[in-house]
Amino acid sequence: MKKKVWGAFCLWITGLLFLAGCGSTFSDEVIARIDGKDVMKSEYMVYLYTTTESFVSAAGDDVWNMDFDGMSGEELVQERAFSTIQSVAAAENYAAANGITLTEEEKTAAHEAAEEFLTRVSEQDLEKMGVDQETLYTLMEESYLYSVVYDTLAAECEVNQTDMERYYLEHAKEFRNDYTQWTIDTIMVNDAQTAQEVAEKAKAGEDFTALFEQYDVDQTAQNSETGGEMTLYQQYLNTMFGLSENLTEGQITDPIRVGDSYFILKVLSVTEPDEVEVQSMAETAYRQSVQSAYVENRLSTMINAQEVEKIPEAWENLESFQ
Repeated sequence: MKKKVWGAFCLWITGLLFLAGCGSTFSDEVIARIDGKDVMKSEYMVYLYTTTESFVSAAGDDVWNMDFDGMSGEELVQERAFSTIQSVAAAENYAAANGITLTEEEKTAAHEAAEEFLTRVSEQDLEKMGVDQETLYTLMEESYLYSVVYDTLAAECEVNQTDMERYYLEHAKEFRNDYTQWTIDTIMVNDAQTAQEVAEKAKAGEDFTALFEQYDVDQTAQNSETGGEMTLYQQYLNTMFGLSENLTEGQITDPIRVGDSYFILKVLSVTEPDEVEVQSMAETAYRQSVQSAYVENRLSTMINAQEVEKIPEAWENLESFQ
């Protein structure tokens, strides 16, 4: 239940990279050229991995069974991975033409992000990517440069204040609801019968903390100073626990099934954002939406001007991360 924080374990990374290289059948090769610059298989596989992770995170494993305007999930992921490479290449060209470079601090941050990435990748997936630490440093620097170019282009876009004010007024209720903070206490158990027993005891007035200590099976929560207590935005709370209606302060729920576990929730407090916060969030969302559309249009123009050559035989039998 708690977010893990990954450190940059350099010695461990070095060992992992060594193991990934030994006995691996990965053979790097040029799979495409963008404006004459080689795109290596290893580079594509890194983007394919991250794109796959993003798709599965958003849609679950069912993404592979979905139809996307005549494309399978696998085909769409492949297309998005390569289009991301094209966007990064376009940003590189723009940066070179406009004297945009990374600062030393940004390079350091990129390298740290690369090291963190490596700590989270399985040895099997790392072998599929065929990427070493130095190559990943370069790819992450290119990704950071893309972000700098993105921000530079976004700054060109002026946002109409009247339209932004209208957006705030139209969506204030939605933002107030989505960003209401709910502090809840939770008890997680493994079976429906126990969950029902715990819910009935809690509703009958038994101490929720004592019930947590007796029944909860989440070891991470058990070892935490706050136990099963957590604070979530309304939107995430409903999504996480599959709620169709908002809870109320003080409410204790019936058992809620999430995967193979069951949760009993107790609402401790509900805190709505004030109007200043609501307006700020709405204006930020509107500004980002307008600027994003502007940047995507600028990048699309650059991408459409690219000369792209794919090497057909290099695309045969590429592995996936499904």
